[in-house]
Amino acid sequence: MTQAYKTESGELSSFLHLTGKRPLIVAFLAGLAGAIGLFLALGEPSQWVSRYVVNVSRVAEDGLQPAQLDILAEEIAQTMVLPDIVNTVERETGLVLEEDYEITSGQSPSAISLINVTAVADTPENSQAAAFETSLAALVATIDSNRAGVQTTADQLQDAVNQLNIRIAELTSVSGGVNPVTAYDRAVNNLLIRRELIENPTCTPVTDPDGLVECVPDAIPEPPVAELEVAVQTLEPVQREFTQLLSDLNETSVRLAERQASVRSMTGALQALGNERANNIIINEVETDQASRISGLLTGLLLFAIPVALLLIATFFVIDAFRKPSDVTQIPGAPEANRALQSSNRRALPEATVTPLVRADGEEPYEEATPQQGEDDLHGHGGEDLREEAVTQQNLAEEDAEPKEKKDNRWGRDTKAG
Repeated sequence: MTQAYKTESGELSSFLHLTGKRPLIVAFLAGLAGAIGLFLALGEPSQWVSRYVVNVSRVAEDGLQPAQLDILAEEIAQTMVLPDIVNTVERETGLVLEEDYEITSGQSPSAISLINVTAVADTPENSQAAAFETSLAALVATIDSNRAGVQTTADQLQDAVNQLNIRIAELTSVSGGVNPVTAYDRAVNNLLIRRELIENPTCTPVTDPDGLVECVPDAIPEPPVAELEVAVQTLEPVQREFTQLLSDLNETSVRLAERQASVRSMTGALQALGNERANNIIINEVETDQASRISGLLTGLLLFAIPVALLLIATFFVIDAFRKPSDVTQIPGAPEANRALQSSNRRALPEATVTPLVRADGEEPYEEATPQQGEDDLHGHGGEDLREEAVTQQNLAEEDAEPKEKKDNRWGRDTKAG
């Protein structure tokens, strides 16, 4: 008798080539590697976390809109990771980023004017120094850069104001040292009066020797009308340009005043930051605690265990690739399995009854199958015919040997024959 089984390639263990004792080997070696990683992680120094809050509204300009304040806070948070800030912190504290400390920053979800700064280092002093100096350096760099930009704009506006004043002075000189608007209005008024005089001339009453009164027309005063018209035409564009220049000057002066106020405000903020180490008004510490070591321990555990497990699985895969077993494995049965069924006093299931085999009269005795014949029968060479013939002989022998004896029915109750 033989027994066969076929490997199921869809199973995960078969797919990973983890059969037999291989899962135990993988579990043992991966656990050992994980224990080593855990031991090394335990040997690492503890980490300290310092959390700080930067209040940007205390260094912002007066009357800054919320959107502008949001932009300023975002700019300061992004400045904290620039190389210049890192170099400044290293120069002030001697700490090197990613070697001695790590830092993260971002706007607070609760308020747009707040920036959360978190520093991690091996000592609480280093974490506090890294967080504070990074915040201070970012504030100083951002405000100083903005002040430089505003100062440049203010200088440009001041130059524009100076140019406008120069041009206004030139127009005033063209107008005879008088405000061009006033000069133009005066010239227009003189022209209108002269035209009125020409259209309606005046006269002076004069008495002749005979005693008669005669009205003598008055003489036309100088300058003539033509000159008055030329003066009006000359002063008209001057007055128009002068008016536009005055409007531009007023607008530019207002913008200049705003920029100058911003420069003064930023200068005051920089002075306040210069005293921040002693006052702690803008940069405030929230807490400094020892960091949890759970993540580090898990990292050390998985960092060693997972590569070892993968390496073993890859090794098993390579081994099986060179020595691939057959899909069907035959297991030979015991030699006794090829022999004829033996009698037994044990009752079978209710659905069947096993009766001892006896030789029927006149029949050839049942020959035991040889191991080779049994092996051939199992492989399909007449095995089914042999078993059917044995069952038929058994039934005939039973009927001839005990034709009128009681026999058990299939449910185990006694019945009478006939």
